[in-house]
Amino acid sequence: MSTPTTGLRARLDARVTSARAAVRASTVGRPGWSGRTWRVLAWMAYRDWMFTRALTVWAAKHYMPVLLGLVVSASWWGILTLAEVPGDRITWPLLALLVFLSPGLALGLFAAIMPRRYRRSQHAKAVAAYWPKVAESCNLSARRPDGTVVISALRHVHHQPGAVVLRIETFSGQTPADVHRAAPAIASAYRAHGFEVTPVKPGVLDLALFTTYRIAPIIARMPVPEDANPDALPIGRSRTGHVAQMVVRGRHTLVVGATGAGKGSVLWSVVGGLAPAVHEGTVCLWGLDMKGGVELELGRRLFGKVAYSAEDAIEVLQALLRVIDRRKETMRGVSRLHVPTPADPLHVLMIDELADLMAYAPFEIRREADRLMSKILTQGRALGVVVVSCVQNPRQEAVGQRNLYPQKIALRLDSDIESDMVLGPAALQAPAHEISRTDPGTGYLVREDGAPVMVRFNYWPDDLIREVAARYAAPASHSAPEPRHGLDAVNAWAKASGRLALVEDATVANDNEPVKTGNDNEAPAPRPRRPRAPRKPRAPRAPRAPRPAPAGSTEEVQS
Repeated sequence: MSTPTTGLRARLDARVTSARAAVRASTVGRPGWSGRTWRVLAWMAYRDWMFTRALTVWAAKHYMPVLLGLVVSASWWGILTLAEVPGDRITWPLLALLVFLSPGLALGLFAAIMPRRYRRSQHAKAVAAYWPKVAESCNLSARRPDGTVVISALRHVHHQPGAVVLRIETFSGQTPADVHRAAPAIASAYRAHGFEVTPVKPGVLDLALFTTYRIAPIIARMPVPEDANPDALPIGRSRTGHVAQMVVRGRHTLVVGATGAGKGSVLWSVVGGLAPAVHEGTVCLWGLDMKGGVELELGRRLFGKVAYSAEDAIEVLQALLRVIDRRKETMRGVSRLHVPTPADPLHVLMIDELADLMAYAPFEIRREADRLMSKILTQGRALGVVVVSCVQNPRQEAVGQRNLYPQKIALRLDSDIESDMVLGPAALQAPAHEISRTDPGTGYLVREDGAPVMVRFNYWPDDLIREVAARYAAPASHSAPEPRHGLDAVNAWAKASGRLALVEDATVANDNEPVKTGNDNEAPAPRPRRPRAPRKPRAPRAPRAPRPAPAGSTEEVQS
């Protein structure tokens, strides 16, 4: 329930906002020449105001030159007047006053010509002036044996869109970890909405203090082939207003978020951004949708193979593992990192609701899925097979391979414990549990270097997904047929890939020797056993001889 003071403040803000809108509509917002005239007058009035403000602020801070200039000019004018010197008696005293006021006049001209830069410079000076108190109160200082106090040096302050960046240099005996621990307190001291620490060089860090609390929602657009780069894929906007990019090739990504946090925005930002590359054949998409296809069926034409149940998911994982095994042979001694080509594409496995496969499926399926996922995550990165997994529950029983995902995306989470589970040490700089429920698709992207970046992923409407799937449909070569046993399976996969020569049927020299299919995952055929003759019955054992009685002992028999 709101208090009377809060309600009065809200009503006043609403009235001020409506009044400003009305004044703007009746002046600078008018159409035609009248509106242009009002805009020119407003531009001139604003520049005059900035000039007067800058000169007044300078005069208030440097009152001694102003007073001295007034005294000198007034004395000069008085002497000329009393002496009755003929000629002009005002020009030279006025010029003397202007000489004393020249720094303020230059600052006023700078403010009138570049008002935005002037405001930023003044704000940077204010931040630097407040830094010694902030550093001392946030434990970024040390007292030397001689009694002197040393604080972390603030080299300079510069502005970025939506952020103020402080370049901090540590002193002897201080580590960058001390600055990381003090970053939340520094952000609170400067009343910032968030922070981000980026190392520049040994002993020097950039602390970005964000002036905006949230990132405005963004509606995705039709992707273009120039942006479909798996090494720098545009996925949304960062808090600084720049385009946020994500590395897909060579990195497995784990996406964790509560219900309604916007995991679909992350999934389709990756799939939709790679759609032109899928159409060209350099990227092949695989999909596992444990919600029965509710999410992936809209863009089904972008995927080569999909599975909507746990049983079918095992078959897809097995087929993807066969791709990995085949690439081991082709890349051995050639390259250590796969380079996507139309003949040899980058395989991206998109998984929605990973916990349904890894934690809630029957035991045999869970065990097989854990084995296959572990092999894919440990072997597929360098071989051009990457995984993007989306899950709600970040606990160990749901995501047992959290440490195998070098890149993580934390959307809105329910508690700080879950933030620590997902992000580890980066959770201090990326409080995912503090993201508002009204900002779906907002999360922290933590790359391999451990630096978190707040990102709002693009929102993909259903109609746009269908349009992208229709325009950038995957080629037929990505729809590999179901694997079969024997040489037919090898020929089918070779024909689907479009780059391997078909395996000719080999004649079997020895009927007792099975034909090798080249499939490392297929278990070898069992060797036939020879029938054994029945065993002879074992002869009965002879009874044991009684032990001899000890010497000198007697037995008494009682009847």
